[in-house]
Amino acid sequence: MYQPLLVGGQWVPTPHVRTLYAPYTRTPLAEVAYATPDHIQQVIAQLSVGQKAAAQLPTHQRYTILDRLARWISDNAEAIARGIAEEAGKPLRYARAEVQRAYITVTLGRDLVRLIEGELLPGDLSPATEGRWLLVRRMPLGPLLAITPFNFPLNLVLHKIVPAIVAGCAITLKPAPQAPLTAYRVGTALLEAGWPPEALSIISAEPAVAEILVRSPAYRILSFTGSAAVGWHLQTLAVQKKVILELGGSAAVIVHDTEDLSKAAQAIAEAAYLYAGQVCIAVQRIFVHRSLYDDFLEAYRAATYALVCGDPLHEETHLSSIIDERNFRRITDWLTEARLSGAHELIPPVLDPERRLITPGLLSELSPNIHLAQEEAFAPLAEIAPYDLPEEAFQKVNSSPYGLQAGIYTASERLLRQAFEYLEVGGLIHNAPPTLRIDSMPYGGMKNSGLGREGVKYAFLEYTVPKVLVW
Repeated sequence: MYQPLLVGGQWVPTPHVRTLYAPYTRTPLAEVAYATPDHIQQVIAQLSVGQKAAAQLPTHQRYTILDRLARWISDNAEAIARGIAEEAGKPLRYARAEVQRAYITVTLGRDLVRLIEGELLPGDLSPATEGRWLLVRRMPLGPLLAITPFNFPLNLVLHKIVPAIVAGCAITLKPAPQAPLTAYRVGTALLEAGWPPEALSIISAEPAVAEILVRSPAYRILSFTGSAAVGWHLQTLAVQKKVILELGGSAAVIVHDTEDLSKAAQAIAEAAYLYAGQVCIAVQRIFVHRSLYDDFLEAYRAATYALVCGDPLHEETHLSSIIDERNFRRITDWLTEARLSGAHELIPPVLDPERRLITPGLLSELSPNIHLAQEEAFAPLAEIAPYDLPEEAFQKVNSSPYGLQAGIYTASERLLRQAFEYLEVGGLIHNAPPTLRIDSMPYGGMKNSGLGREGVKYAFLEYTVPKVLVW
């Protein structure tokens, strides 16, 4: 299979290609075209025409486009899920869940189109403006540059482009090099649904070439999901534009009290290791009240050993290969560092370099200065520690430089409110792991976890600006 570039709605072949391999089987999936600086200039050159076409679409056409896109997802759900499992190495059970969420994301945008409101405000606040009225309407900021990660190659693409359709922003998408094919399939479906072709480009590019897009003042919005190091670097390049960054974290969960400890342990274990921990809100740190610690650890071990590691296309699989060799080596190095620093392995992980498989690992007594204690692991590795007082657990959660989401198990409303006020995170999940994301909610973090919020309505607000007519 050969995958060309999509430039202003036109498929553009190029001899500059990279072979895409399935993470688990290492079989080649496609030859993916990569953009040159000349292609980038072609994309930029048609932005003004594309932006005009996107901004002028009437409400009924936006609704129809998104309704057709939702029907495409529904009609092709199993094929899309298998494509995600194959190219991204995501176990099929989670790929199917992503497709279900993607349908919700698109229908949220479809329904929002008909609910966008302006404001009519009195202007006669002084004798000098007597008889005046103010009409306030949200207008598109301008063309969107969206850069997406490999781990949700469908839903995170849609969380960027659906609000752009609602707002009326021309779209340029750079999907993750590890899993670009799903994004191109979305692009095909979007064009068939009636989106103006001149308002859509999807390109794969090496980082130095993609940075030409980031630097271009023709884009008014940059929305990036990925690592903190890359995200903050891109922010320094993205002058004269709105920047939205979703940069992940080292998600924590507090287990203070719960009616069903076994059920909580099972949910937390799966949330730590699903998709080999390659989820920005996968559980990385577990803090358990000392009175529950031993019983929780026993239940957690049982739940962990029940998880299946292997082929992502098998129905029973929970975690499969690490996405690429670079990340496998990074995780291996970080695990070696933890072992040399004296970490205790309560569940020792087993590494299979040939398949890039890492079985679930649970560590304790981590040195505070090592990578696994400071950085997002993006791996099937978690840390556990007991605590005595809630304030101690809160401090442990806040000790991370990241603050995306956290979870807390408690029956105490007072403690829940205290945690909500004190914890430095963008979202707090009650009686569930922090891995829960509902696609309608404002999603984003504090500290190193990024800027701005996703969620269709909230991203629409990020992509638009209020404009006032005084008459």
